[in-house]
Amino acid sequence: MILNILQTEFEVISMPLWVLAWIFLVIGIIALIILLIYAKFGREFSLPFSVLIIIIIAVCLGFAIHFFLLNSGLIY
Repeated sequence: MILNILQTEFEVISMPLWVLAWIFLVIGIIALIILLIYAKFGREFSLPFSVLIIIIIAVCLGFAIHFFLLNSGLIY
């Protein structure tokens, strides 16, 4: 019982996961900004480009959230 509490209390942050989480978060936010600028100021609307950017945003932000949760110990 005490050993389990000590193991969960003093978990060390995994630096590779932490760095990957921030990289994916930044890429996702940049892709979102690109989509917003493209939708606002684009001369012609391209549906395949928009779908591709939305998929990139979803995947990057999903991985970022997943890696942050892994680091915090909320999911295993």
